[in-house]
Amino acid sequence: FGCLAAFTLAEVLITLGIIGIVAALTLPSLIENHKKQVIISRLNKVYSTLGNAFITAKEHEGEVDSWNLVDYTQSSEYENNVLYYILPYMKTLKICKNEKGCFPDINYGSIGSTSFGVDIDRTDYYSKAILNDGTLISALTQGNNCTNEGAPCATIRVDVNGSNPPNVLGIDLHTFLVYKDRIAPGGTAEYGAGDFFENRGDLCTAHVIYEKNFDFIKDKKCEPYK
Repeated sequence: FGCLAAFTLAEVLITLGIIGIVAALTLPSLIENHKKQVIISRLNKVYSTLGNAFITAKEHEGEVDSWNLVDYTQSSEYENNVLYYILPYMKTLKICKNEKGCFPDINYGSIGSTSFGVDIDRTDYYSKAILNDGTLISALTQGNNCTNEGAPCATIRVDVNGSNPPNVLGIDLHTFLVYKDRIAPGGTAEYGAGDFFENRGDLCTAHVIYEKNFDFIKDKKCEPYK
């Protein structure tokens, strides 16, 4: 009879050890890439949902300049906030209006500034809600009846993975601007340009939606999308 070739125990252990080392080196990267893809997918979904709700709201409630929107410095009432008009046309799990309970009780960080954070839950300036898919949504109205030409009348911020980390503006917390005729991802308009906005992450939303990546993280800032 001929001799049968076989692996020795030492060879098997060495092979398993090599596989373990390779897995340890590659798995964190694979997991991180998967998390990014989930955020990209969810952000595109909420962008589509917002756009459809905005169109439907205008059909039923009239044009935006006829809505009873009041700048947050003059009124923090839910009925004066843009979410009051949009949320009826979105599937919601919970509406907090201007009260706590829909966002985590934290100060969101920003991608390139240690001196700026976003505190949504603790302020009654923001109206807040949780959508059926777990997305957290808030809005800050910045103009009366959206009559300022060229400037947004409200800022909508969404946390696409709920209260899960990293809770950073420009990564899982994203910004949309409400204009009279559209809702635009943060970064697509000249409004908000400048180092302050670029470093904190407000302009990253357009990059994630249209470029479908997070390459900007290495630079810790997002310039206006072109």
